[in-house]
Amino acid sequence: MSTLTTVSANTLKLAIPIGAGVISLAYLCAQLFINNVRTEYESEEVIPKVSLREGDSTHDVEYNENPDAFLLRCEQAYGPVFLIQCLNQSLTVVSGPSLAREIHLHEDFSFRDAVEHMTGYRAFIHSVIKSHKDVDTMLHFQLLREGVSTKLSSFTPEIVQRMTVTLEQHIGPSEGEEPKLIEWPLVALQNIVAATMAQIFMGSEIAENTQVLQTFINCTHDFGKIINQNTETRDTNRILKNKAQYGYLSAMHKHRQVLFEAAQPVVEQRRQQERLAAEQGVEYDRPQDMLQRMLDNVDEYGFVDLEDICGHLILLILASMHTTLEAGMNVLFYLAAFPDSLQPLYEEVEALFDEQAKDREEQRQSYHEKGTMSSFEGTDLDPSVDREITEFVVKRAVKVDSFLKEMFRHRIERLASSHLARKDVMLSTGHVVRKGEKVIVNMRSVHQDKVHGDNLREFHPWRFLGKNPGAAKATKDYMTFGLGK
Repeated sequence: MSTLTTVSANTLKLAIPIGAGVISLAYLCAQLFINNVRTEYESEEVIPKVSLREGDSTHDVEYNENPDAFLLRCEQAYGPVFLIQCLNQSLTVVSGPSLAREIHLHEDFSFRDAVEHMTGYRAFIHSVIKSHKDVDTMLHFQLLREGVSTKLSSFTPEIVQRMTVTLEQHIGPSEGEEPKLIEWPLVALQNIVAATMAQIFMGSEIAENTQVLQTFINCTHDFGKIINQNTETRDTNRILKNKAQYGYLSAMHKHRQVLFEAAQPVVEQRRQQERLAAEQGVEYDRPQDMLQRMLDNVDEYGFVDLEDICGHLILLILASMHTTLEAGMNVLFYLAAFPDSLQPLYEEVEALFDEQAKDREEQRQSYHEKGTMSSFEGTDLDPSVDREITEFVVKRAVKVDSFLKEMFRHRIERLASSHLARKDVMLSTGHVVRKGEKVIVNMRSVHQDKVHGDNLREFHPWRFLGKNPGAAKATKDYMTFGLGK
């Protein structure tokens, strides 16, 4: 009998799983090698490293002293792509509108991965939601686009009313002819923006809740702690600590609970009103807020329950509150810095109010002549709102739009919108960004591109007068809000 036939069954039982394990291990090692092998390119351009000033160990100090001068030096000496040492890491900088667009739209560059690498924020985000934890989910972009951006005209009257009330509460009119000093404009603006956002996201009933308004303000502050703390010295131990702290001990749980407790009775009341309307055979007057949209499309969006919906509302607040607040503060400071802009802006809005009031009066006269309406109180043509901000005014305020666009162009951080490479990528210039490396956009080269005219380092409020698109639209040479990725 051969040696093979004398091997016991028990030995075979042991040998088979060991053999399978060895094969599996070998396969995994091979896959690991394949996934991490460097892609070789025939015509690869070497990314030049920017020299350090004498006495500097990184480029942080030189950049912070004068971002424009530093980046201009780099562009002139090294071209559109170069490597710098900033924020305790190597960053490949890309310059010019075309390369910036290339980075934003390339499927193998991820903005979210870059932020995660710096902060470990995903544990913080995932701690408040039960669904849609895919790192590439587009749910929140979809919600904002479908539930807010496309419906701004219907939100405008409520937004104006809410802002008017909160402006009166937190700022109020000046006394006499002397201007009123607002010592803490950020605090006042926080309350104004929070009230407006609460109206859009959760409706008028919940927007009156003071705890909800504080949550809108405080959750953004809590999120800012992990985004901003120690980012200049990226520390792996700190990031691991963040993942534990914000994953299991997240302050977001408290904020989500506030929204949940405020929303629960309102949701029950809305459902009761909807059932009653159905029983009476009348159409339910459906609230036009984000909460209602999420409830109506819960299956389409894949939410688990109301608590999950409130968690996703927290994320929408984070995506909207900070950017709106920052933009508002910048507007106030630029108006203060360039007071000559105030009168032209005021006169434009007043003229549009006159035009709007005239148009609305003509419509009312037409109804009177036809005898179809005797009173317009409480209708869309109510005379009491003839001089309020509407979609009509917003779309025609070209000087306001130009001022905002120039403010955004002038104010933006010069190095922004970092993206992490998910695999080796060759840029159109021939430079290769390796998997795991980060690129960052030289916004100086984008927003000071010659397409914007002359004297690009100066603030000219009417620079974009009569030019499309508007301040809220992204183009290849205007990326204040990125390109949606």
